[in-house]
This record gives sequence, structure tokens and C-alpha cells, in this order.
Amino acid sequence: MKTVFNNSECVHTFAQRTQQTGRTSNNNIFFEGDKIYSYGYHYELGRFLDDETILINNKGYSNCTAKHITLLIGATSQYKQYYRTKTDIGIVYRDIMYLKKKLSKARKPEIYISQIYSLWNSFNEYINERNQKQIRKYKEYKEMLLFVDSLQEETSIEDLRQWAKEEARKKKDKEKKQLTKSLAKFREYKKDYFRIGGKDYLRLSKCAQFVETSQGVKIDVNEAKRYLKLLKSGAMMRGQKIGNYTTISFDKLLRIGCHNISKEQINYISNLI
Repeated sequence: MKTVFNNSECVHTFAQRTQQTGRTSNNNIFFEGDKIYSYGYHYELGRFLDDETILINNKGYSNCTAKHITLLIGATSQYKQYYRTKTDIGIVYRDIMYLKKKLSKARKPEIYISQIYSLWNSFNEYINERNQKQIRKYKEYKEMLLFVDSLQEETSIEDLRQWAKEEARKKKDKEKKQLTKSLAKFREYKKDYFRIGGKDYLRLSKCAQFVETSQGVKIDVNEAKRYLKLLKSGAMMRGQKIGNYTTISFDKLLRIGCHNISKEQINYISNLI
């Protein structure tokens, strides 16, 4: 009995269910019983739920795995197919919450509403057909149900926009508190790295020989003095070097490599050195 195949043959042999094992020559795809894998046991590509139904893991991690998914979808088209992105409550919840945020800002809300209903209906179809009714007890399911039901209300979009504003405010307040704590620890040398809100912060090293950033970069203090003198002179900063890093721009923020440094931070470190 042949057990080594090319990719297409391996997937189709699995789909025919005529033998228990098979693999490709490089083990990129292999199957054992009702399960087939892509690049190892860590990625279950699909599994038969019964003689007429297959669950396909269509959440690919690479272009190659995406090709394997496409092969499996085609080779098992004669069966009832379910997809992980429409049956896994964690993924469904994440995607519906993502669409909820998009809907709160949408100029054409009907586009996102349609996607939400489509995903929700597919998820519930799986629950009903596979007798997975216990999922309805999960808090994520109950939250999604309340949200989807709310879309029937005439004021739903306006309510959603108000919700988005409130969520944004809460996020901003949370980040502000986290920043205050992290910056204090950074300046007290209890923390060497943090990044909150896309900005970076500066301190003088304990030995006073380096300027250190909250992304863990160190610049010799004499090099920092030279650069700051140039910065204060009003010179064109784009392309200017500091250590191994190149200045991208200096407007509201000083952008150097992956760093975004405020004028407040520049003044802070200038006073220290």
C-alpha cells in the first residue's frame, strides 16, 4: 500500500478515507486516522467529525499552510464542511468584537452588519447541527447575543458610537495610569523597557555615561550632547545621525528609527546632561 505522496495526492487520499496513514516525502502534510496535519502536530489541518462531516482549520499561519487549506477544502468538497474561524467561540468572539468596533466608525454600516450576521448565523448553525448547545452558556456567547440582538433597534448605530467613545475614554485613562507607573519605575531603574501609546521616554543611566530610552537603547552621553546641540540650533534634522540611528523627522515628535520622542522628553534629558 502506498503511503508516501505529493501534497495533492496526500490530501485526496485522506479525503477518500481508504487508509489510516499517509504523508508527503518531506512530511509537510501527513494524516493519521481521522486527522490531517500541516508541518507537524501543532497545526491540525482538519479532522472528520463523522463519516459525512469535516472540520477544517482555516486559520493558517503561513502562505504554505494556506495552500494546504485550499487543497483540503477542494479535496473534501463532497462532505459537509465546517471551518474553525466560524465554529471556534474564541475566534468568533474576537472577530465579532472587531467588527463591532469597525461598525461604530463606519460610514456604510450595512457592510459590517451583514458580515456580523453572516458569522453569527454560521456559528449558530454549527452549534445546532453538532449539538453544541452548552456553548450558549459561555459569557462570550451571551455578550455576542446581546450585541447582535441590539442591531435590531433603530438607535443601535448611535448607541454603538457612544459605546465606542466610552471605550476609547476608558482605554486612554487606563494607558495614562499604566504610563505613570511604568515611567516612575523606569526613572527609578526598576524597569528597563516599556512602550505605551507609541511614544518613548528618556533617562540618564545610573553611571551618568549614557542616555537610555524606554526601548532599551543606550547612547553615549557625549554623543547625546552633540546631537542635542544640533537639534537646538534649528538645523535640518532629517538624515542626521545619533549613534547608529538616523533621524526621520522632527516636528511634533522627534522620530529616530523606531523611536518617537516628545519635546518634553528632549527638554527633560537636556536639563540632566
